[in-house]
Amino acid sequence: ATGPPPAAGAPPRTKAAYIAECVGQPVGLVLLEEKCDVDALQHQYALEDFILFSEHDAKAHAFLEAMVVNPIFARSSRWILKEVFRQHKRSCLYLQLRPGQPVPTVLPEFVQCKPRRLVRASAALEQELADQRVQLGLPPRHTEPADRPCYFLTRKLLSEPKIVNNSRIVVVGASDVALAFLESLISVPYLHFSNLFLIAPRAAERLKLPRGHISPEAIDDTKMPAPFFTRSGGFTHVELTALGIGHRVKLVDSRMADIDRQAKAIILPEGPILPYDYLVITPDFGDQTLYPIKEAASVRGAFSLFDENSIKAVMDFYFSATADGSMLESVMVYGGSLDAYSTVQALITRGISPRSIELVSPPSSTEEDIFAHPRVKAKVEAKLEALGVQVAEKMCVVGLEGDEDGMLASVMLEATDSGSVVPRPCQMLVCVGAKQVERSTFDAINGNSLVYDGRLVVDTNFCTNDKSVYAAGVITKFSRRYKSKLQMSTVSGRECGTKLAEALLPVLDPLSTGSSATEAPLPTFNKPKVVAGVLPGPLHYVSIVQPVPGCETYLKAKAHSSFGRQLITDDNDAAFSFCSVTLDKNGCVRAMTYLGPKPVEDSNWACLIGLQESALNNLAPRFDEGVITDLPAFLQQNWAVALYHDRFGEFQGVLRSELENDDGFKEAMDKLRQRPEFDAGKLAPGDLMNLLPEEKRNLVRTRLLDYVSSNQNQLDMYLVPGSAIMAKMEEGKVEAAKLR
Repeated sequence: ATGPPPAAGAPPRTKAAYIAECVGQPVGLVLLEEKCDVDALQHQYALEDFILFSEHDAKAHAFLEAMVVNPIFARSSRWILKEVFRQHKRSCLYLQLRPGQPVPTVLPEFVQCKPRRLVRASAALEQELADQRVQLGLPPRHTEPADRPCYFLTRKLLSEPKIVNNSRIVVVGASDVALAFLESLISVPYLHFSNLFLIAPRAAERLKLPRGHISPEAIDDTKMPAPFFTRSGGFTHVELTALGIGHRVKLVDSRMADIDRQAKAIILPEGPILPYDYLVITPDFGDQTLYPIKEAASVRGAFSLFDENSIKAVMDFYFSATADGSMLESVMVYGGSLDAYSTVQALITRGISPRSIELVSPPSSTEEDIFAHPRVKAKVEAKLEALGVQVAEKMCVVGLEGDEDGMLASVMLEATDSGSVVPRPCQMLVCVGAKQVERSTFDAINGNSLVYDGRLVVDTNFCTNDKSVYAAGVITKFSRRYKSKLQMSTVSGRECGTKLAEALLPVLDPLSTGSSATEAPLPTFNKPKVVAGVLPGPLHYVSIVQPVPGCETYLKAKAHSSFGRQLITDDNDAAFSFCSVTLDKNGCVRAMTYLGPKPVEDSNWACLIGLQESALNNLAPRFDEGVITDLPAFLQQNWAVALYHDRFGEFQGVLRSELENDDGFKEAMDKLRQRPEFDAGKLAPGDLMNLLPEEKRNLVRTRLLDYVSSNQNQLDMYLVPGSAIMAKMEEGKVEAAKLR
């Protein structure tokens, strides 16, 4: 069905088509694209996690452009694909879905491939590498990230049966925990979940642009409106686009109103019900300031920011109030959260004068910090004063007053120190207080006898007191019997979602070797929690903290026994630039804080958490010597590219496992522990290398070279033996020698 061979001199054909027939009637059509840039795919997607490319010929790869099968013969799709593999002599097929393309019925046969996080060097080095490849006659570097979902299928996978799980799994909330949980389920190569549901307001939008994120084209545009919410480092716009979770998950644009545990069903606000076999509760938290205020329901102009719907309501009111060309003269932002500062900047970038905005905050709690460092708070407050934003502290909203038309006229504020209530003129009130569980969600949980002790109580497998209901994220806490001090609000949502999937897979996967017993150990969380946002100025704020029980605030972290020191660079001029790196007593990076006029790659900096400062180009000694005067600039230098690579953590884990089981390494560690410098924390990491036998030192160097060599598609700025650039340079030397 591929047609006659191309005529002499004609360009080679890149398309192929196969038609499946039954009793002389066409029942299926397969279109293939033979032109397949495997190097680009490896650069953009984690294909090497599943495919051993040494077993596949370079010409044995192709794209599946389209496949249509008569529904009567849908069960024969695998057989049709096998014939395509055999007749076309291919061993690996890829399927990429373009935006707006209908989801093909053959998609369940393919395996989801996760996108890779690309690392970029400095602009000067990137240009130098590009010019070097042109001079050496090498193909251009792949620098573009994945922009669409990618699925693959090999001949070997096609010969193995794929298990279909028809359990109805309903996920409530579009938080990072929920997205990571769904990502883990759809990435299991031998499982297909046919009934995955996600219930969340504007669920389709949340799967394209995470909360608090700015679209890529607007990152460097200071004129673009700033987001109302701060963001986490769980997922980026590029990652979610390349994952395409919505292609395998049914989206419900709604919220949970109630739970019928006996019937195993979710009741939606509109009345419909959604049955479930397993319910997973992972909502985001939001502001609930206006819930106890009765006037909030009748007065127009007061808003409680909880999700994207509330943001739309704020903007609709603003555009309506200013449609005649007038400006809002009194806007109040209420809340003692980082989102409140982000909201002030969002309103300023949307045309509201800073002098018309008043930021009112309630008394701060000693159990949480808005900012990760006191100096950051001082700088932000100084910027607010410079902009003309009014600031009032230790005040609580206790009531609202409207005019004759039902529009907001004033806000009743109570001073917590004196108890006096003062009316404050206000045309628009935006509440962005401490994040709490939505009232309807709490009523659904508490009204159905799910144990709620300040948070929804779960065991070590994230299971509630109902074996069909699981939960994770900020809404949960571990049962008191585990005596855990860890607060789930301090852990990475993405790591938490992955742990949740690992706990639930033994129940869903018949081939899983895991255990779903309640005696499972308490899960540990090592990935840092990232919080970032655009504050008034605009100032870009980033906080990256590794979760440690009992270190929820700045003062608690400094008083903790593991605290070591802080390295701080602080520019006190108009730039308002501040950066700190917190080290523990062993010299490992535990936290990073940044405030400045330029954005930084927080996803890169998160990779540094847990590393020894010596791995950061001897960060501490250079800082003490005065060599480092600008921490952000130092961490953006080219030497750090290998540390930011997406497979560096895997390399660390493999090397650590290899050394821990090595007798020579154990003997060296025993000698180190006998030194007095070891307990004092003054032992240089180089002392360990000097104590190792020569063959062990060579082992570490060899493994490091192997890591850089195997990832040359992204780390080509490092010259290692066997790389394409080194080979071309050697060829050039040979040719030059012949000419001489």
